[in-house]
Amino acid sequence: MIGVYGPGSARDHACLLRLEAELGASEVCFFDCGDNAVLCEALSTVPARIDDARETARLALEAGVRHMVITDADVLQTPVADAFTAARIPVFGPALHAAQVEGSKGLMKKLVASAGVPAPEGLVFDTLAETKSFLKNNWSAERQFVVKTDRFIYDPHRTMVPGDLSEGLKDVDEELEALLAASEPPGFIVERRISGFETSLHVLWDGDTYVLFPPVRDYKPVGDGDKGPNTNGAAAIACGRGFSEDLEAKLRRRIIEPMLAQMNRSGYGYRGVVYFGVMLVDGEPQLIEINVRPGNPEFIVLLSLLRSNFADLIEYTIAGTLHKARIDWHEECYGGTVFAMAAGYPETQTVAAAEISGLEDALATGRFVTEGIGRSSNGRCVVSSGRVAAPVAVADTIEATHHAVYRDLARIDFAGKHFRGDLGFGIADSLFAAS
Repeated sequence: MIGVYGPGSARDHACLLRLEAELGASEVCFFDCGDNAVLCEALSTVPARIDDARETARLALEAGVRHMVITDADVLQTPVADAFTAARIPVFGPALHAAQVEGSKGLMKKLVASAGVPAPEGLVFDTLAETKSFLKNNWSAERQFVVKTDRFIYDPHRTMVPGDLSEGLKDVDEELEALLAASEPPGFIVERRISGFETSLHVLWDGDTYVLFPPVRDYKPVGDGDKGPNTNGAAAIACGRGFSEDLEAKLRRRIIEPMLAQMNRSGYGYRGVVYFGVMLVDGEPQLIEINVRPGNPEFIVLLSLLRSNFADLIEYTIAGTLHKARIDWHEECYGGTVFAMAAGYPETQTVAAAEISGLEDALATGRFVTEGIGRSSNGRCVVSSGRVAAPVAVADTIEATHHAVYRDLARIDFAGKHFRGDLGFGIADSLFAAS
């Protein structure tokens, strides 16, 4: 049996649906530390407490779990993965120590510098005063910055891009509030702002061998044309053909291979997915972030294009035998998804519990994943968080994928429903291999 441990994100839902299709419902178990009503009720589910890792590991042993998949960033910053490993349940994902590559942006920047990987200039500051002083003394029309917290915390401002110095200074204040709310010490990363085409690299890694997944583009801003405040991810599109030959060579040589080697040398190796956020500046890649798990919603569309067996890839990765795996993709297809989002999101994280219509029929298609779904007192499905549900479509052109996603998105409705309407926007032709 394979277990999936998480809060019930759309990424969790996509993994569970895929594994259930490959292995059968009796061979998949969801260890739920969240509140997604759909996953709680529709799958073999074990309630799990994130603050009692040892008990969850005991329950997993009792259920006969042989491997545990963990893809949630918040979960990976707790001892949960270590508890499973101690119970001799191998984990698809990093131990807590390795997860600090994402847990501390300061650590990540040090590893990037040591690896000699091209990245935006970045400095670490320990106080509010130092951070603001640097911005005031260095901001100019030609040299602008973004501000991030050093520690990984839940922070709706963490991906904001200030338009001027006053917004940058305001971001510092908001970041400090978020750190204090999370009981974390002050610590800020001030990074040179760069412009270009952003893409997400997903690498399957067994600590030695790696496999590069196809290119995927996620859409963070809430509005069409990348306008408005950032969400946690509003939509994504991927292409099974892979990267263009020239770009793939650059990504492997300049980003992936030196970074994985440095992580191993520094004791941060693991078996699972590594996510590299890359900005292409005049066609040249620069590394802007590393995550120790797959993206959400990016991984949802990547799974939709995977022709090979996902469960087998988990086995190969955990065993350290990824070199034996053959991985095939639906090369002539695109995969896409768009979240239906709650009223007021992302400006507010506390959303109204609007009743959702059409959800049962949408789920019956097998083409929907869910995230922010709760139950009202009368037992009906209601909105419970900013990203509610998303259809997943695969087609042979961007246009056909676009139309299929929005056709299915119309199946559900709730008060205040909104979504990106421009799936496929801003795709650079040079990103994908020639058809």
